[in-house]
Amino acid sequence: MSEGEQRRIDATFEAADDLLWQAVAGRLPQLPPLTLARSGLIGPLIELAIARLATPDAYRGVTIEPPIFHQVEHALCDGAVSGAGAHDRAGVFPLSRFDLSAGADNALWDQWVKHAENAGVTAGLPRSLVTGLMGAIGELQDNVFEHSGRPASGLLAYGAGNGAFELVVADAGRGVLASLRENPEFAHLSDSGAALRVAASDGASRYARSTGHGYGIGQLFRALAHHAAELRFRSGDHALRLCGDAPSLTGQVELAQKAWLDGLVVSVRCAPGPPRQGS
Repeated sequence: MSEGEQRRIDATFEAADDLLWQAVAGRLPQLPPLTLARSGLIGPLIELAIARLATPDAYRGVTIEPPIFHQVEHALCDGAVSGAGAHDRAGVFPLSRFDLSAGADNALWDQWVKHAENAGVTAGLPRSLVTGLMGAIGELQDNVFEHSGRPASGLLAYGAGNGAFELVVADAGRGVLASLRENPEFAHLSDSGAALRVAASDGASRYARSTGHGYGIGQLFRALAHHAAELRFRSGDHALRLCGDAPSLTGQVELAQKAWLDGLVVSVRCAPGPPRQGS
């Protein structure tokens, strides 16, 4: 990103990746002011929110317009829940608001999930698909508490519009590599790219497979068995992208090195037509 380029760009995954590279290299504060506009995606905005909270000074010249970005920041900083209104098309639920104690009343969570499901159906997706996706995301939410080491940094988000439905579960914890290496089966893993491939397989976690942990990803793939979608797994210095009909590790897979980002971000986007390209 040079000084001669247009200084207003869409908030895509490519833009988020580029900004993270520039920030990690220490060059972003020296670049001219930049505005990120809506791209129709929430995944890149959540990645940027995690990065900006970690190093706010690096992003002082970056203005981010989409309202969902500010909802994410309020969720992470203030525990604010959004998207639980009858007509909301996007929202964020910070996991700091989720009570894991026995018999806890998580009515606000239940209400948020129901509104997210309705938003997905309104966007044109079959209710069975949306219900399956929300179930899988619920499993991935459990993974944040079980594996991230920083569950208070976790959140879930949804966005619906233009016939597409997007779900994101994210945290700013230790990431998949450090977590998986606690399991002797995966102690040999040397980088986040290899760890993401393992994490995207069914039954892989920091616990032994016999314990029944690590099956949220498999549930996600089963929900998408008859549908087109685009998935992005982002942790450490890699991103893993799966797309196409019934996306899986045996289908269209792209693994690429990126600038470092704490934690794990899982973004899922479904639409009645072909999935969006270019993550």
